Amino acid sequence: MATPKTKTSKVWDHFILDNVKKVVKCNICKGDLAWHGSTSSMMEHLKRKHVGVLEDDSTRPKRSCASPTAMDQYLQRKRPVPLQQATALTNSILTMLVKDMRPMSMVDGEGFREMIRQFNPEYILPSRTHFTHLMEKKYEATLLKVKETIKEVKSALTLTADVWTSRATEAYLGVSCHFISEDWEMKTLNLATMPLEERHSGVNIMTWLEEVIAKYDILPTKIKAVVHDNGSNIVAAMRMLEEKHGWASVRCSGHTLQLIVNNALKEPSISRAVGAARHLPDQWVLLEELTQGLQPFQCATVYLSGQEYATASCLPQLVKGLQRSTQQTRFETGAGKAFLASAEKGINERWGCLNTISAEKENPIVLSASLDPRFRKLKFMGAEDGTRVQGTIEVLAIKEVRGSEIQGCERVQQQRVSVPGRGDKSALDNLLQSDTDSLSEEEDESHEDQKLQMARSEVQMYFAEPAIHKKDDPLRWWRENKGRFPVLSKLARSFLCIPATSTPSERIFSVAGNICSQKRASLSGDHVEMLTFLHFNPE
Repeated sequence: MATPKTKTSKVWDHFILDNVKKVVKCNICKGDLAWHGSTSSMMEHLKRKHVGVLEDDSTRPKRSCASPTAMDQYLQRKRPVPLQQATALTNSILTMLVKDMRPMSMVDGEGFREMIRQFNPEYILPSRTHFTHLMEKKYEATLLKVKETIKEVKSALTLTADVWTSRATEAYLGVSCHFISEDWEMKTLNLATMPLEERHSGVNIMTWLEEVIAKYDILPTKIKAVVHDNGSNIVAAMRMLEEKHGWASVRCSGHTLQLIVNNALKEPSISRAVGAARHLPDQWVLLEELTQGLQPFQCATVYLSGQEYATASCLPQLVKGLQRSTQQTRFETGAGKAFLASAEKGINERWGCLNTISAEKENPIVLSASLDPRFRKLKFMGAEDGTRVQGTIEVLAIKEVRGSEIQGCERVQQQRVSVPGRGDKSALDNLLQSDTDSLSEEEDESHEDQKLQMARSEVQMYFAEPAIHKKDDPLRWWRENKGRFPVLSKLARSFLCIPATSTPSERIFSVAGNICSQKRASLSGDHVEMLTFLHFNPE
């Protein structure tokens, strides 16, 4: 039987003719069909055995040859994505999950997989388990980097701490670390979103905080202060830590402001007037007064909650400004006057001892303000108290000098021990010694006295200079003047890093709340901590 001169039917895209055996072979299933010079049996075979093939072919251009070429087969073959490109895509997806706080289960979603296939059909999306494993590895690597960063910090550190309960009624302790870098930039690191399984007592909170700093190899002596809210349990924990390690306890000014305002708004006359204001147009006068009265508190709260600039040093002057605002504002309504009186009373009760100076106990807020060149004239306190603050700074400067001297002597002693032949003097050394060599210890003492006097002069010169403008950046000023004040700059780096609020640790819970959403209520505590840690400590 003669071979057809031309093969115009689309079925020939899927069959090969063998004239010798008088059969056609299916390219799809490799089955043979008897060839009788007609394509009818071939068409039936495709319809019955390979449903949809003919429909797909209707959108393709007609072929002019009997069989696919080697080039066609090569182009149609699905090629895998190169390993380097696949790794980059996978890491990019993991970064997106962490940065946008998305659940790991997102990679199992059909819609997400279809989107990835559309972007790159050859990329094989890994499973949720694989991404979880990658997240754990990334956490361990980032943890080591954070530990190394903290190890290189030469100044003191400040912590912020808070306790939070998730939607799944699981409790966590959030801890952030704050310091000023060598370039005089404010830095914040997330240290923990620790799942808590025991009662939140003062003793337990103290133990948990000690466990956090031990995890990062932080010596207790390196902690300057801990900022926290007014909860009785964490206040009790800080009282014990202050006694044990000397950590300063700093109450969150944002929480204190909230308590002052809430108590002022609870005045019976205000509650009645606000309720009636919904129905009586003349009560709008009160609402306008309350809006005006609350504005300074709102402004102070926003400013003190900042994380990129010095805040604790501003607190004494801001409190003074709030007191002045409540005293100088004049309202017409009785409820408005009651709000001002209650707010002023709350400020005096909660911050009455803010500027207290004691020889037995440091006041980190006042010392921070004194080392802020905007407030170094200490106008928020009396002249006598200001003199005491300057004296305290001088004492701290002398301690800093002596501490540096001790460390320097220890390094020199280690070098002498490590050098051969630098032990006891020989008889020849004694013979060659001059009469003035015995004065070396006295010379060392004289050198130390000179350094102490320079430190005193440095303190006097600092406080004698005029304050810089309130809008100027104190950290930038210290970066430009650290050469003039080498001792005080070390103290400033330790005190100016103290935040005025515990907002940084509360921001942890804002993120953790997104991670512990309804769809992820069963997420393990360890994975919550890892995801939060990676979100706040990006590479």
